[in-house]
Amino acid sequence: MKKLISLFPWAGGLFISAIFLDSLRFKFTGHPTPQHIFSTLKEWSGIGLFYPAGPWIIGLGELLSSILLIGLPVLFLLMNRKALVAPAQFLGALVAIGIMSGAITFHLFTPLGIETPTEWVNGAPTEFSPALFYAACVSWVCALIILFIHRSAIGFFLRPKV
Repeated sequence: MKKLISLFPWAGGLFISAIFLDSLRFKFTGHPTPQHIFSTLKEWSGIGLFYPAGPWIIGLGELLSSILLIGLPVLFLLMNRKALVAPAQFLGALVAIGIMSGAITFHLFTPLGIETPTEWVNGAPTEFSPALFYAACVSWVCALIILFIHRSAIGFFLRPKV
């Protein structure tokens, strides 16, 4: 059981990172799905920051989370700095839970809804799916578990640095 617990931050981090990194090609290229999502939130809220900046802001946050969950920990292991792995993964999970909390909230409590367009023809949505919402929920749970497993890393950030 201890081995399974020690592997979960890597498996959960890989899942979250796969979701986040795969979505970057959509967020950073102006694909219609993120455009629809963030434009819907902009129209609903009246906050202009949602689009066109929203996909970039969230995409950069997802990239940061992926680097903290997997990239830096691998680098720390290669540098024989194992003590830095848990704090990096803790921060990555914290960023992920923040991003996914927003995603889940917006899917549930705005006109965005759970099903979002996944296929487009001539600029119009032709297929809808709840897959983004489900991925957000699973990512949120994975991040929560990583935070719990690495909860002792809080001490790393709280102790005085000399």
